[in-house]
Amino acid sequence: MPSKQKMTIQEIAEEAGVSKTTVSFFLNGKREKMAVKTWDRIASVIDKYDYRPSTTARLMTAKHSFLLGVIIGDITHHFSNRLVKGIAQVCREGGYQILIGTSEYDEKAESNHIDRMIDMAVDGVILQPCGNPKNSIEKLKKAGIPVVFIDSKPKDMPFWVVTNNYESTFNAISSCIENNYKQVIMFSATPNILTSRKERYNGCLDALHKKGVPYYVQIIDENTLESEIYETVERNYKKDKTLVFVPNCWLLPKVFKALKPLYDKMPLEIGLLGFDNEDWADLCVPTVSTIVQPAYQEGATAAALLIGYIKSQNDKTTMSTLDCDVVWRGSTL
Repeated sequence: MPSKQKMTIQEIAEEAGVSKTTVSFFLNGKREKMAVKTWDRIASVIDKYDYRPSTTARLMTAKHSFLLGVIIGDITHHFSNRLVKGIAQVCREGGYQILIGTSEYDEKAESNHIDRMIDMAVDGVILQPCGNPKNSIEKLKKAGIPVVFIDSKPKDMPFWVVTNNYESTFNAISSCIENNYKQVIMFSATPNILTSRKERYNGCLDALHKKGVPYYVQIIDENTLESEIYETVERNYKKDKTLVFVPNCWLLPKVFKALKPLYDKMPLEIGLLGFDNEDWADLCVPTVSTIVQPAYQEGATAAALLIGYIKSQNDKTTMSTLDCDVVWRGSTL
């Protein structure tokens, strides 16, 4: 008696008294024209040996795997959680499953995820790229796997879904200036890693240049001490009414904590404006004003775009820019 590990489709077919092709149809859900007795015989043999078909073998012979790869910069962020939720919902409705990888904004890690997803014969990839995605693009192109970019729009790529980072930042900073903030301190992550970072960075600076408002920029990361952030703000806000702007959602909690000794100065002497973090921005004291990306919608749009392309193979360039909202709270006027 063959074990379930050694069982083959041919052996199932022989014991059930059907053809190998009929067993293959059964395993792939193509049972509409199959007689009930035939169905029962095959099912009985499969149950008897607890047969499990080889996933690798099925992927090699199937036209579609109904798997989509999703590569995110950092899956721990609330923004990323909502992004993936939007992707997952559309994929579930479309009969697809997702494989998720997180690159931590490291090009080598991103490349490794791409390799594994190609090995798994994914039908397509949704990619939040880090730095220069040229290597990833070339690998996917060679494998014939379509890719939709989210949160970034690499040059000359036909499919991407982003938000209006530049415009929303420019408008929000301009509104703060109109409310009499006289100078701005921007605490930013290195802006050249993602196009979204560049757009927010430039949106802020362009608004300040247009209004002739003085500013100070400090590049920080997860290793920057909270004391350094506090000292920068404490040293400058006494000179004039100051807005602190943090264009990166993962840095906003660090800056907010660093400013704890100055909470009583908000919003009359110091303002604080960040991005996203809707999971806590309305629960703290003071509440924090944020520019909010429609992350769920962004993920859902990207998934719908990719699945639509896989089904139709339409080469038409599709680009989607979604609008951000500003939620004004207690940390600004």
